[in-house]
Formats: sequence, C-alpha cells, structure tokens
Amino acid sequence: MGKRRKAREIVLQALYESEFSEAGSDEILMRQIERRAPTSDTEDYARALYLKTLSSRVELDEMIRGCLENWDMERIALVDKNILRFALAEVLYFPEIPSRVILNEAIEIAHRYSTADAGRFVNGLLDRLIREHRSDSS
Repeated sequence: MGKRRKAREIVLQALYESEFSEAGSDEILMRQIERRAPTSDTEDYARALYLKTLSSRVELDEMIRGCLENWDMERIALVDKNILRFALAEVLYFPEIPSRVILNEAIEIAHRYSTADAGRFVNGLLDRLIREHRSDSS
C-alpha cells in the first residue's frame, strides 16, 4: 500500500470516529496513527489532510451539497460522505496531487470501505467537483 493511500485511510477512519467520539481531534488522529504505525511522511500527510478536512468541513459539505441532484446530504452514507470530504479537501488545498490520483484513490477507498455502489457514487460526485474546482481535470 502506498504512503498516501495509508494516510487517506487513516484520515477516513479518524473522520468517521470524530462523528461519534467526544475526544478531541488530535486524540482521535493519534489513536488512528498508533493503530496503523505509518512512516513519518505518511503521518505528516495524514495530519495535514485530516486537519484541513476538519477545518473546512462546512465549506466542503456545501460544495458537496451543491452537486447533489434529487438527493439529500443526510442520506449519503457516512463513510461515503467522509471520503468525499477528504478527497475534495485534497482537490482544493493540495494542488501538488493530480486530480486523477485523488479521484482514483477515493474510488478505491470507497470500494474497500463502503458498499458495492459506493465507487460509482463517489466517482460521479467527485469527478464533477474536480471539473468545477481544478484546472487539471482533463
């Protein structure tokens, strides 16, 4: 598994846990990092992505909500919603990561952690968001 894939999976698990835990964001992230024992590069990327996703969550959710047609944000599975959140944060705030890489990673993580249809769902929404917010979307 690649370093950034591992970081993204740590972020997904930390975001999911943060929905239910009263612990602080640092504590949640550290628990997930300790479980996975990543390299320092992976830990650094996970930390940056997690904190940016949390700090931008309202904005990210509004952007996701704006792409939904005949669907309510509250109906999106929590795992899928968190995948969309961190992937969109990468699109917006990590310009060094190519859009195609972000999209492919999000789809693979959806296949691994969500339902059989999650990959298509994440692909459709994230592809649209990338086209709206990135110049390297081709």
